[in-house]
Amino acid sequence: MRHREIPGTGISVSEVGFGADALATGWWGDHGDDDAIRLLHAALDRGITLFDTADRDGDGRVESVLGRAFADRRDRVVLATKVGYDWQNAEPAGRGRRAMTQDFRPEAIRAAVEDSLRRLGGDVIDICELHHAPRRVLTDESVLDTLDALVAEGKVRAFGAAIAEGSRPGDGRRLIRSKRMPLLDVEISIVDHDPGAELAGLAHAAGACVIARRPHAWGLLEGKYTTHTTFPPGDPRAHLDREWLQEGLRRVDTLGFLADGRAWTLAQASLRWVLDRPGVASVIAQVHSEDQLDEFVATPELPPLEESDLARIEALIESGFIPPPEPEAEASAEADDESATDDAAVTAAV
Repeated sequence: MRHREIPGTGISVSEVGFGADALATGWWGDHGDDDAIRLLHAALDRGITLFDTADRDGDGRVESVLGRAFADRRDRVVLATKVGYDWQNAEPAGRGRRAMTQDFRPEAIRAAVEDSLRRLGGDVIDICELHHAPRRVLTDESVLDTLDALVAEGKVRAFGAAIAEGSRPGDGRRLIRSKRMPLLDVEISIVDHDPGAELAGLAHAAGACVIARRPHAWGLLEGKYTTHTTFPPGDPRAHLDREWLQEGLRRVDTLGFLADGRAWTLAQASLRWVLDRPGVASVIAQVHSEDQLDEFVATPELPPLEESDLARIEALIESGFIPPPEPEAEASAEADDESATDDAAVTAAV
C-alpha cells in the first residue's frame, strides 16, 4: 500500500482508507465489537493506515472500538474523526437516521474534541474535521482560533472540514483560498463527481488536499444492486427515494465497459478513478468483509485506467451519462441518410 502526504502536516495516509462508520451497529450492519476489531486489524495488516469515522457514529461507539483496536499499535495508524453534531442531546439512538442539531460554539468544539480524544485513546487526534459546518462557521475567527489553539496544545495534529453533500461549491472554494485548513473531506465518485472533483483540483493547486468519501456512490458502483433492491430500516440508503436508486443504477449501467474482460472489477476501477484525481490524498472505502477488504486494498497496485477509458468516462459525465450509439446503430443511421439523399437526388432528376 502506497501513502500520500497531507500537505504541511507531517501526516502520511494510505491511498485507501477504511470507512469505520460501517461498524456502527444498526447503521450499515450489525458488527459486534470483536468482529469489528478483527476486521480493523485485518485492514492494518494489509497496509491500510487511515481509519475514518465521526463522533456521532454509533453514538461514540465507533471511536471507542477504534481506540480498543489500536491501543497497542497507535503509532501505526492515522485516526480521523469529525465533530459538530450535538448527538448527545438528540433523540434516543435508533436504527437509522434521526434529527440532530449542530453546535459549533468554540466551547462545544473543545468539549467534543476532548470527548473524542478520550474514546480514541492516545495523546492526540491525528485528523479532526468540522462535520458539515455551514459557511458562517467556516469563516468565524473565534472558531478558527479555537482550532489553532487545540493544535498548539497538542490535542489535534490537523483540522479539516467535511463538506456536506449538496453544499454550495463556494463554501469549499472559500475555505481553500483561506488556507486555514490543509484538507477537505468531500464526496467524489464517477457518477457523482462534482463539486468534489473540482474542489480536489483547487485544493491541489493551493497546496492542500482532499480525502474522498463515498467513491462507490453509496455502494452502487460495487455492482451488487438492482432497481428491485430494498434496504433494511437501519441502512441510511433506506431513507433515500427510489429515484435516487433508479437514476444511480442507470448511470452505473453505462460504465459496464470498465469491468468487461479487464484486470479490475467495477468497484476497483471506480476507486482508481477517484484516487487518480489531482489533489486526492486518500479514498475512504466502506468495508464490510475481508473479501471486500482484499478487493479494495489491491486497487492501487492494479494498472491505471487506459486513456481510452478515461476519455469515455469524461464523455459520459459531459453527456449526463447518455451512452453513445452502438456502432451498428451509427452505421444504420448513416446508411439511412445516404439512402434518403439518393432518393432525393432521383426525385430531383425526375
